[in-house]
Amino acid sequence: MTQKESLNEKIEKILAEESAQAEQRSWRGKLKRIWRAESRKAAFKAELFAIGRGLSKKALFTLFLIVAFVFALTFSVL
Repeated sequence: MTQKESLNEKIEKILAEESAQAEQRSWRGKLKRIWRAESRKAAFKAELFAIGRGLSKKALFTLFLIVAFVFALTFSVL
């Protein structure tokens, strides 16, 4: 005999799935995924590329300006 899931069980299951997905998308979830990976270097590289794909052109340009500015400041000190 099979029993149908009650409404509360279905809601509980959906909430658990959503919280697991939210954990995977969070900063802590990304760090856990990198830490548990067999090759941490490859996992870190994959996460960086995923972050880069999610950025707009304006955000990429802003990051470029920040890096260039910091490089110019440190280069002038040397």
